[in-house]
Amino acid sequence: MGQKKSKPSTVQDLSDSKAVTTVIVVAGATGNVGFSVVQELAQLDGNVEIRALTRSSSGEKPALAAMKELSNVKILECNLSEKSSLINIFDGATAAFVVAANFHGQVEAEKNFIDAAVSSSSCKYLVKIGTVRSYTSNDSQIEYARGHAEIEEHLEQTAGDDMKWTVLCPNWFMTNHLADIFGTLPQNIIVYPVDPQAKVSMIDPRDVGAVAARLLLASDEVRLTHHALKLDISGPDEVTISQVAEMYTNALEEGRTVNHVKCSSDDYVAATVKAGYPEWQAEDISKNFPLWEAGKMVFPSAPQVMDLAPPKRTMEEWISEMVPLSPPPAN
Repeated sequence: MGQKKSKPSTVQDLSDSKAVTTVIVVAGATGNVGFSVVQELAQLDGNVEIRALTRSSSGEKPALAAMKELSNVKILECNLSEKSSLINIFDGATAAFVVAANFHGQVEAEKNFIDAAVSSSSCKYLVKIGTVRSYTSNDSQIEYARGHAEIEEHLEQTAGDDMKWTVLCPNWFMTNHLADIFGTLPQNIIVYPVDPQAKVSMIDPRDVGAVAARLLLASDEVRLTHHALKLDISGPDEVTISQVAEMYTNALEEGRTVNHVKCSSDDYVAATVKAGYPEWQAEDISKNFPLWEAGKMVFPSAPQVMDLAPPKRTMEEWISEMVPLSPPPAN
């Protein structure tokens, strides 16, 4: 992994690239999963050129600062919602990765990225991040899942025989609990509209990134065996929200006890909106919790995932890592 500092690049800089056999375009490079993909790629192969796309290369995001330290990463400002922003991005690219936050406009943005990748004469493989497979459908009760279903259909129809692709379908992200770390943990509570004994196989975004990176660097033969697959990814443990509260208690200083408070779905949505989420998205998130209680958020990672990079990070480890970032107790 290179250590020479790099500066944000422009599309024009791409023509100055040396003869590189592997060029990978990563959309959503400053997000939890996208940044993990960039880090994994840089660590696995210091000779690969990584084009890290972000809406803005300015600001103080830790991911931006870290990527600027990697000599084989080119940070490119790109708005996926604007097709003109993608012109020349794929020149010489051999593979691509796309992940996007859930927002109104996500479908169009990811379709634009897919179209640009397919139109490239050099890009032969694409990895997309989807969502929980069991509720991804055109008639899903969850809006963002309907969006993913539409994007995946577009990918299949557009790629044809020219470009191979794989969709990774993560379970509930551990990073969803950053709302605990920066929100309710100072009050020694975590608040969710779910039975305390309902289980879920949470996944760390970094483990998703590890799988994606290995696919992006894989041989044509391996890519072919993973073509058109939609692969579940879950963490190594099944945990309840009651156990999560206990993990917080164990990780905090002595004398603090964290309790789970079961709220109503309406109260959860209201609090999530107050925290800055749009109402439709808060409602979508709340629809996951009945699935916890129905046992539908406990499922294993696909065998292909286990062969590539078995998820290894536990919720207990994630909590131990994140608890020091939490503000002090309210009292």
